[in-house]
Amino acid sequence: MIPITMIPRSEVQKIEKPGWVLVFGRRKTGKTYMLRHMVRHENYFFVTRGGLILEHEEQLLYPVFEERIKNLLLKDITVVVDEFQRLPEKFLDLLHYHSPDSRAKLILVGSSFSVARKLMERRSPLLGIVRPVKVGLIRPVDLIRGLFKLGISPELLLRIAPYIRDPWIMRFVNPGKFRRSDVIEAIRFNVPALIGEVFSEEDRVLTDRYELIIRALSLGNSTPGEVAGYISGFIERGLRSQDVKSYLANLLRMGIASRTQLAGRKRYLYSIESPLIDLFYYLDTKLGYYEIDVPMEELENLASVKEGTYFERFVVDLIASLYGARVQRSLDPEIDGILVKKGRIVAAIEVKMGDIAREEIIKFLERAPKEGEKIVVAREGPSL
Repeated sequence: MIPITMIPRSEVQKIEKPGWVLVFGRRKTGKTYMLRHMVRHENYFFVTRGGLILEHEEQLLYPVFEERIKNLLLKDITVVVDEFQRLPEKFLDLLHYHSPDSRAKLILVGSSFSVARKLMERRSPLLGIVRPVKVGLIRPVDLIRGLFKLGISPELLLRIAPYIRDPWIMRFVNPGKFRRSDVIEAIRFNVPALIGEVFSEEDRVLTDRYELIIRALSLGNSTPGEVAGYISGFIERGLRSQDVKSYLANLLRMGIASRTQLAGRKRYLYSIESPLIDLFYYLDTKLGYYEIDVPMEELENLASVKEGTYFERFVVDLIASLYGARVQRSLDPEIDGILVKKGRIVAAIEVKMGDIAREEIIKFLERAPKEGEKIVVAREGPSL
């Protein structure tokens, strides 16, 4: 099991800046742990699904909590309200009324993107009062900093890092004795429950179409047209590419999908953001392993096919964060990563999980853009 305290979070610096903050993101991205253990605070309230408010061992009804929060806002302290969206709507009006006189730093935490969107709408009582901070998967730089302290070899570190970006998996894996089978067993029942919670928090229903789109993405269908083509084989009335775009937009907002711009074009390639979610749907679509017992050896062999993709994406994102650049992709010619900063190409990246031959490097240099640096990442390669 990986000690989660060793993984720093860059979001902490944004949260600790002056002013009221709204921390949001999908479930199981480590928001609560980060705020409890990495952000200084004096009072921490957690709102249960039933509407009770917990503070340490105390259970508060809303009227008692309301009076307490009024007094706390007058003090020079930091107050956290986790899952605040479960409170009555009048709570936001209360905050709006007391905000001019407040000396406290208030941190509101919500487990959905719809919560953030509503608070930023024109009619929201907290518009212009709270500053949004999104918490997604652990950032590659943060993960490398944390795992490096464990003395793991760079090769193993980069192999396991993509999975650990989703922090809940840390309960199930041992970094020094990493086994792919541990990941496969952990996601089998946890991922379906997680997806169900995400849709529930966003007040949406996990329909067959959403399920099919997620499965299509896990199989490598990366454009709306490809996704539409895959789905049309399963439903009576086919979907157009334009129809798929609206579903993909919702998955982006929920933190389930992500997209990467095609170099020099206003088109995007879509994928499932979390390797854990992606791997579950890939294995289940191929082998039905959620409901059927499949030999672990067969599951591991199939999972290994995906591992190179996760490795490539993680390495490109890691280098992009070091450059402070955005990632673009190129399919023709095929380039793993193109880094763009202020509209200018600053680097092109070739990633291989294993060794790389001299001929492969030369071919990469021939097809890479003339601008920017050329970066090759591999286990071993020839000197040039």
